[in-house]
Amino acid sequence: HARGGSLSSPNPGSVMGNDREMTVVERQVAAMMRKQREEQDEQAALARRAEELRSRGEQALNDNGDLDVDSDSEHDDLERRGATGRARREFRDRGLVFDSSTDEVTVTVRAMTDLELGMAFAWMRRDQRRYEGATSFWSKAGTGIQECFEEERCPGDKDVHAAVGAWPRLIGAFVPFLGPAPFAFAMLKDDGLTVDTMGVRQGFRRMGLGRTVASAFIDRARRAAKVRAGPPECVIDAVPDAVAFWRAMGFSNHGGADSPTTAVMRKLCGDVAMSMTLLEDPPTPRGHEWWFEKPEEQRGYWSDDSW
Repeated sequence: HARGGSLSSPNPGSVMGNDREMTVVERQVAAMMRKQREEQDEQAALARRAEELRSRGEQALNDNGDLDVDSDSEHDDLERRGATGRARREFRDRGLVFDSSTDEVTVTVRAMTDLELGMAFAWMRRDQRRYEGATSFWSKAGTGIQECFEEERCPGDKDVHAAVGAWPRLIGAFVPFLGPAPFAFAMLKDDGLTVDTMGVRQGFRRMGLGRTVASAFIDRARRAAKVRAGPPECVIDAVPDAVAFWRAMGFSNHGGADSPTTAVMRKLCGDVAMSMTLLEDPPTPRGHEWWFEKPEEQRGYWSDDSW
C-alpha cells in the first residue's frame, strides 16, 4: 500500500508519448539500416559485375598471348619474350615516339567497352600481384571504377560539353602498337575536365605513354579555357608517388586554401595539391561562368554559392 493514499496508475499520456517517441526513433534506425543494407547490396553487385568483366577480359588477353606466364620478359631470344616485354624491347629498338605521325603510334583517349574494361581489370589485378609496390587499383578501387563505368551522365557543365565534347567519367587510352587492350585509364572529376585518378599498366611505364595521356587531358582543359568554358588554371590532387610525374608535366605545388573537408582528406591520404597555368592571357570572365568565383563581398552571407 502507498503511504498517504491509494496506488495510482501511470499517466496514460506519458506512456503513449514514450511509445510514440520510441516508434519514431526505431523507424529512423530501421530506415538507416535499410539504406545501409541497400548500399552494401549495390556495392556487392558492382563487385560481381566487375569480376565478370575481369574474367572475360583475362580470357581475351590470354587468347592474344598478352597475359602469358612471363609476359614481362625482354629475353634476347625473340620466342621467349613476353607480350609486354616484347613491346618495350621493340619500342626501344625502333626509337618509337607516341605521337600522331602514324596510325600505329597514335594514342586515342575514349570511352571503353565492357570487354576493354575487363581487359584493364585483368592487367590491374596482374600488376598488383606481380610488381612490388604497384598500385592496388583492382582490389582497392575496382568497385569504384565499375561504378564510374556504369555512370550514365557525363560529368561537367553544359558549356564544357559544348566546347570540348562530353567525356564519360571513366576513360581508356589506346594505341594500336600495344594491341586492343587499353594501356591506361583515367577518371574525371565532377567538372568533366580535371583528372581525378590515372593509372598506366605497369609493364608499359617509362615509355612516354603516361605523359601522352596526361597531355590529352591538359590540352582539352586548355581548349575549354580559351572559350571561357573552363578555368585558366588546372588544379589536381596528386598522390605522393605521382608528384614527380606531374611536376615534369609542368605542375607546381598549389598555394590556394583548401576547404575543411579537402584539408582533412589531404592529411588522411597524403595528397598534394598541384596546379598549372593553362593560359597566360586568358579571356576576361563575364561573371556567370560555372567556374568563376566572385569576390567575397559579392557573395551571399549564408552560402558561398548563394549569389
